[in-house]
Amino acid sequence: MRKSVELYEIIRLIRPVHRRLARAVEAKLEGTGITVGMRAVMEVLEEAGAMSVPEIGRVLFLARQQIQLIVNALEEGELVERRPNPAHKRSALFVLSEQGATVFGEIRAKENDEIDAVCELFSEEDLNAAQKVLCTMLDHFAAFEDDPDRPQSLE
Repeated sequence: MRKSVELYEIIRLIRPVHRRLARAVEAKLEGTGITVGMRAVMEVLEEAGAMSVPEIGRVLFLARQQIQLIVNALEEGELVERRPNPAHKRSALFVLSEQGATVFGEIRAKENDEIDAVCELFSEEDLNAAQKVLCTMLDHFAAFEDDPDRPQSLE
């Protein structure tokens, strides 16, 4: 089989894998009051620390308005805290609250159990190869990436 055919088969699998992963994450969130979008924002804040709504939107390639709705819900649930932004008076910074960090840690622990189970199916070499393929495709197709300040629908 030609390599291009094999690569195309990998590309065809990305969308259904992404959908199933999103559903798996959603299932793990059941009963927490956290949505997949909220979880994504919490992950960004956990990794990067204090960020403004536009910065979070750029990282997730989502419109600022969508992120603002999610941040508002997280703030209402006391999972994030608003901080002054020395670089911009009207655009506050947000950080995970102590409660938010605890909740996110519990979510990640549940996810890690599932990830650990799947890892048993692969060798380290398999995982390194998969990461290399995906990173190379990201780099190769980088010219087609949306402007993070103006993400476009795929519809």
